[in-house]
Amino acid sequence: MPTLFDSVVQLRTYEETADKWIAENIEPIYYDKYKGVSKEDIRIAIVDKEIVGWAELVFPANALYSGFVFIYIFPRFRRCGFGRQIYREAEKSFCSVGCDWWSSFPTSEIAEKFSLAVGFDYTNTNAFMKHNGKEISASANGIRPCTKDDYPAAPDIWSKEYADMHIRIGLPYEEHARNEEEEQERYKQFMDNLNREFVIEENGNLIGYGSLFEDNSGIGSIAVKREFAGHGYGTRLAAYLTNECIRRGTEFPHLYCEGGNDDALHVYKKIGYTEINRETVAIKNPKN
Repeated sequence: MPTLFDSVVQLRTYEETADKWIAENIEPIYYDKYKGVSKEDIRIAIVDKEIVGWAELVFPANALYSGFVFIYIFPRFRRCGFGRQIYREAEKSFCSVGCDWWSSFPTSEIAEKFSLAVGFDYTNTNAFMKHNGKEISASANGIRPCTKDDYPAAPDIWSKEYADMHIRIGLPYEEHARNEEEEQERYKQFMDNLNREFVIEENGNLIGYGSLFEDNSGIGSIAVKREFAGHGYGTRLAAYLTNECIRRGTEFPHLYCEGGNDDALHVYKKIGYTEINRETVAIKNPKN
């Protein structure tokens, strides 16, 4: 069997010819994941002309975004160092575009040990939640779609509260100082998504911000200024966003929430969300 010391992993872009071999050799649960990955993000891992695994590598365009890596090695080729080679190639790609952090989903105890071995800093648990699909009776008072004049105040609410929430629940968080190019990209992203972004106001002041996923399938982000917490604003905004997903054709809206964010979990469950499962997320920040 080839080993790290005498073989080099070659990563090739997706080829349809690999599908049959992968289907015959992969564990069923991972084949379902393989079929669901965008073909643009798949890399086939080959050693000495033999497929030893595959990877999902999502490279960020710049430092505004996080990278993502998922590595699968077929059972008989494990513990040969191939996963580490694939990871190091991904790491170089992330750093080349100034990416500050990237993540992975360890799917087993062995995978989690591997994540720690290659230098991931910590793990976090995300709760995946799905709504019952029934519109929520809640006041929409003060809630409206975003306009261009809400930049940067609206997304700044989310950035600040997201950072504060991480610190509050014991997760490390480093705020990134954006350069001019990144700020322009952030503004473009905000403008491109205006029809999926909303704010909640109190006495004419912005106190909360939320957005939908690009396909309107769920809540992508939501935050209310901490000084207004406990007065129902977050619940009303979450209800509004959920109803908007349903109005736009999503049968059962969904979202992800940090497992330690008890305040948010309480709100979501109160308005009809059920926790489906939890995923462990390993996160790497090279600055730490």
